[in-house]
Amino acid sequence: MIRLGYPAYVLLIIGAWKLPGAVVLLIPGTPRLKEWAYAGAFFVFSSAFVSHLAVGDVQGSIWPAIFASLAVASWFLRPASRRLAPVASAQAVQPAKWRSIAYWATIVILGFVLLSGGAGEMLHLWGTVEGTVDHLGYPLYFLTILGIWKILAGITLIVPRFPLLKEWAYAGIVFNLTGAVASHIASGDGIGHFIAPLMFAAVAMFSWWLLPANRLSSPPTRPPAE
Repeated sequence: MIRLGYPAYVLLIIGAWKLPGAVVLLIPGTPRLKEWAYAGAFFVFSSAFVSHLAVGDVQGSIWPAIFASLAVASWFLRPASRRLAPVASAQAVQPAKWRSIAYWATIVILGFVLLSGGAGEMLHLWGTVEGTVDHLGYPLYFLTILGIWKILAGITLIVPRFPLLKEWAYAGIVFNLTGAVASHIASGDGIGHFIAPLMFAAVAMFSWWLLPANRLSSPPTRPPAE
């Protein structure tokens, strides 16, 4: 990672996510968390693939590409007991009014943060270079990777349907924001520097918990034996 221009502490952040992700994939049950684990694996390996290409290391990009492909293949091949299934009669389920209002409030907040932040990072605007590159030590090309992921996540949360992609979007948002918090802490910053990403991570988790039935997938009631 250091050879790619990333700060050394990034290895600790990635390792802290990989270990629980591996455990979640190995144990039975927890289909929603398995989506997060697959999402994390794909984000890490695909971003590593692009990072190697960005620094002209074509040979080094081969293994991340292979592992990203394996993550996608495993996701497609996972048995029914490890998949999310649509909630029965989801369209007929009406959430409590407060819950619906709270959910859409979180979507407005997250949508604005992701779309505006993603555009700023892709275009290197609004202090993104000074904050992420100069201060935290990330390579400049990482802003483009991050910006693309954020815009895709923001669109996915706003549009209807695509429940599996929404799980991946929420996972990516939490990974990004908690990674930002960890990066500020590793750089010696005080709470004033990371209170915003911490709050938005909490908003994302609250939004994920509020996800209404017509936008949610859930595990089958009686999953077949593996």
